[in-house]
Amino acid sequence: MNVCMLHQRTISRGLIFRTLAVVVALVGIGQLRAQPLDTLAARMRGIPVDSLIAREAAATDPRVKCAAIARLVSQYLFLGRPEDCMKAAIRGLEAAEPTGNDTLIGRAHFGIGGAFTQLNEVNGALKHFNIAFERFQHAGDSLGMGAVCKETAIVYQRAGDTEGTLRYMRKAQAYGLSEGIYGRSMSILARCHMERGDLDSALYYARKADVLKVPGNDPYGYANFQLTLAVVHAARGENDLAEPYFKRALAVADSAEVPEPLINAAAGYAKLLIGQGRGSEALVWARKGFGSTEHLRQPGFLVKSTTALSDAFGANGMTDSALVYSKLAHAWRDSLTALQNRSQLQNQLFTQELKDREEAKLRAEELAARSHNIQFGIIALIVITLGIFLLIFSRTAVVGAKAIKNLSLIALLLFFEFINLLVHPVLGEITHHSPLLMLLCMAAIAGLLIPLHHRMEKLITNMLVSKNNRVRLEAARRTIEELEARPTDTNAS
Repeated sequence: MNVCMLHQRTISRGLIFRTLAVVVALVGIGQLRAQPLDTLAARMRGIPVDSLIAREAAATDPRVKCAAIARLVSQYLFLGRPEDCMKAAIRGLEAAEPTGNDTLIGRAHFGIGGAFTQLNEVNGALKHFNIAFERFQHAGDSLGMGAVCKETAIVYQRAGDTEGTLRYMRKAQAYGLSEGIYGRSMSILARCHMERGDLDSALYYARKADVLKVPGNDPYGYANFQLTLAVVHAARGENDLAEPYFKRALAVADSAEVPEPLINAAAGYAKLLIGQGRGSEALVWARKGFGSTEHLRQPGFLVKSTTALSDAFGANGMTDSALVYSKLAHAWRDSLTALQNRSQLQNQLFTQELKDREEAKLRAEELAARSHNIQFGIIALIVITLGIFLLIFSRTAVVGAKAIKNLSLIALLLFFEFINLLVHPVLGEITHHSPLLMLLCMAAIAGLLIPLHHRMEKLITNMLVSKNNRVRLEAARRTIEELEARPTDTNAS
């Protein structure tokens, strides 16, 4: 007996432990799926591009997929791969739209806007930033709205509109700047004030931009923040203060293989060294910047690096090499013009792809709305038809001809609208959506329906009149019988 009880207790404990394990596992899965988007995005930092692509392909949860794509978009932006960035951003929109989540859809449009910015397509960038802003506004995401304003400011900055840049940066500050974009926002403000010649304010914002004390998972940001301080100090003539910042930016950009800040820092530092008469050092760094263009074959950066190299060779008295790289810089400027023309064509292709997606979405929505309207039309016709038949076959209801006329008119209008919903797509294809031809077709359908309606109305009216007469005769007969029965009842009493 004791053995059986002990065995039962053991089984009960095992069941309890297994149940607890299942509950803990389910809670863990729930917490994983319920993680905030910012947490998911933070976990994607520092992951290389290949791993992000693998995560995107393996993800089944749309939130995880969208977070991986958003990080991939950022990586492509930092690596100077705008076309890959756009393709990834469009995939993000495809993953986000079925969820109906404003934040996910807003982030997808945010990525597309960033890709258009990199491709120098102002209209496309502003369009998708506006859509992202509306989505974040609907979701009540103030930080998302601030991020959109900050990216819009960058569009204005690239267009050379300093005042427009400052206007949108003030909006971004009013909505709030998240920790991830604060430093970059301060860098933008620093450069704006430097372009306006307000070097004290430029230094103030450059110091506020210095939020990363170590590169960590953001070597691109760290190098850019150091470069901002270096450029501002150099503009103020404080070369002894600018030099350490140039060196820090170059060291991090070189070790992390981040080409854009490396090219910019190398060109700026080479110019500073040439001004100090340190031509040999300038040549070393100019060559370093030019070497990094192998990983970033963009004419804009090649113009900057070849110009710096030409100036460095000239500072060292190497006029032949200086002339070679000067010609190369001019060639890359011409190439930049040609690339901009090709980029405009690519932008048109991306814009057309997005337009096709929007049109397909609108067609699907119209088809769904048409299906719903057809269903409502069928329900209304059934209700009215049943009502008329009930009036016809009811033994007690008496309905006047005017009521039947009104009901039949409503039925005619509903039936006409029902036919219109059914045949409209076919007529649109046949007539190529010509308003005149479609009007004639609908008039012909109405011309067929109206005589039929008159005949049906006459038939139903006759049926109801005869039924009404029977009902009245029956009522009169019952009344006469009741009246005839009353004297008999009196005599009997």
